[in-house]
Amino acid sequence: MKILCAIIYVMSFFLGAQNTQIDSLKTITSSSNDAMEVAKANLILAKLHERIDLNQGKIFAQKAYQYKSNDSLLAETNNQLGRFQFFTAQLDSAVYYFENTKTLLKKLKDDKRVAVVNISLGAIQLRQGDYNKTIATLTESASFFEKTNDSLNAAKCYSNIASAFAELELFPKAIEYSEKALQVFENLNQTQFRLITLPNLATQYYKNGDTLKAIDYNAKAEQLATSLGDKRSLSIIYNNLGDLYLNKDSEKAKQYLEKTLALKNELNLKSGIEVAQSNLGYIHLKNRDYKTAISYFNKAEQNIKGKQLVFVYNNLQEAHKGLGQMNKALEYAEKSNRLNDSILNSESQKNFMEVQTKYETEKKEKEILQLQTDNLEANYKRRQNRNLLIAAVSALILTLLLIYVLQKNAKRKRIIMEQNLTIQEQDFNQLLKSQELEGIDAILDAQELERSKMAADLHDNLGSKVATLKLYLESYDDKEDFSGFYNKLKKLMNDTYNEIRSISKNKNFGAEISKGLIPSTKGIAKQISDSKKIDIKVINIDVNKRIENTLEIQIFRIIQELLTNIIKHSNATEATIQFSEQDNVLTIMVEDNGKGFNINASKSGIGLINIEQRIEKIEGEFVIDTSIGNGTTVILNIPL
Repeated sequence: MKILCAIIYVMSFFLGAQNTQIDSLKTITSSSNDAMEVAKANLILAKLHERIDLNQGKIFAQKAYQYKSNDSLLAETNNQLGRFQFFTAQLDSAVYYFENTKTLLKKLKDDKRVAVVNISLGAIQLRQGDYNKTIATLTESASFFEKTNDSLNAAKCYSNIASAFAELELFPKAIEYSEKALQVFENLNQTQFRLITLPNLATQYYKNGDTLKAIDYNAKAEQLATSLGDKRSLSIIYNNLGDLYLNKDSEKAKQYLEKTLALKNELNLKSGIEVAQSNLGYIHLKNRDYKTAISYFNKAEQNIKGKQLVFVYNNLQEAHKGLGQMNKALEYAEKSNRLNDSILNSESQKNFMEVQTKYETEKKEKEILQLQTDNLEANYKRRQNRNLLIAAVSALILTLLLIYVLQKNAKRKRIIMEQNLTIQEQDFNQLLKSQELEGIDAILDAQELERSKMAADLHDNLGSKVATLKLYLESYDDKEDFSGFYNKLKKLMNDTYNEIRSISKNKNFGAEISKGLIPSTKGIAKQISDSKKIDIKVINIDVNKRIENTLEIQIFRIIQELLTNIIKHSNATEATIQFSEQDNVLTIMVEDNGKGFNINASKSGIGLINIEQRIEKIEGEFVIDTSIGNGTTVILNIPL
């Protein structure tokens, strides 16, 4: 799956008469005899066409470029041409025009605008896949803007630095910079930059494993872009949504990606189109439509860079393998390995760390100390390995000497063995007697274990039902229709009676969950909620597959125990049970708004002991977050 982050680009570089009508500007270009006035009019027309018609805008910019008698105007023109080249994916040409802009601005001693142009160059480096260089360029500019209190341009740097971190798969760092950028854009009411940052954050949270926040940020971005009629931003958001659903709902992902291609073709946008093509290729690859997949990947390969290109190479390898074209598959495998090594080579990582150390000065001493510690540890390990090698050789020599001595004294040992035979027979007889006693102890332990299991099952299954029965009785209001209350009470008593019969016949020491874990949990939640004293909600985020039956029963018992504790002890009015699954680990979060408790004073309760024993049995994790007056949150992580 690809990392998809929109790039914050310099949306306003020089002030211009943005509201000037296009027709009146064209009149100036055709009637004025003042060459500089004509050049200015063409430049403004180029800027106005940037979001309307890129090709036409480029023509106006080229006309303005012919006037070279004013360095400031020429710098603006070079910058605008660089923007057009960037938007049409002509990255080398964009670098040429931006470098020309920087040269002119340095001549004018305009350091601020040089730093602004660096934002554009950083965006190109990001698109070209040179992530460490991106961080270096934009960190320098961010430092300049922070010193001059230019929070808006600093935030633009933060956003692209975040995208570089995301491409390096350092998602917590990417989220940190994106959140910092979004805060500035919201404070300054920069709607357009919010539109770019929101999808970035959605992608970064998704890659960091937080699907809920990813969906939330994408929804905010789509709503904002739709209200503004911003098709360019919608093309990025649909691309993100296509990536989000890539492995969850391929048909839905395909619909979003096709919308992306349609919008980008409509707007003549080349940048980012390769991402949608790559993801569409991935969907066809999953569907074993190898030829169509290769077609999409070949289109994407022409413009894609960095880690995304590694993704394309890997998928081209799989597609050619699916067609039996093993030579082509091997060729793309080698390309993938070479490119991945170049991105993550040690020298690049070293440069990256140097840039970050320079920027985050407050961490410098700590990082230097850590580096020294690592070096000392490496030296210690080398010495340790050398000593181990010497010890191993010495041990081998001693072993050979020992074998020689043993062989020489074999006869003497046989005599000693014969002398000790009688003693060994006596010891053997004593061992048999000890084993008989241990066998008897094992039988007794097994009986005691069975009794403990019976007690736990009574506590788990009957405990929750009796607690619910007690809740029903306490919640009865004499104004309530007794007939309905009686029917609820009668059903719960029948369930309790059947549970007792089942246990007494030794047929089922657990919950009957023939409909599956989550439906059964919803059933017991509804049963308890019908008491009207507590409202229990059950939420399934993304658990779709059926869990093995014996594991379902163990998990359901734990949920029963937690609900019993909530009913009996928490005084809660609301509770939530949330199911999610990632990387073959089922996560269950049970929250209530009750009074909480002192966990250190409650560790010996039978309920907590039962839960800990069951979690240990299924090799899961069990975390409780609670304090008096703040409710309780229980998180279960269970490998499937």
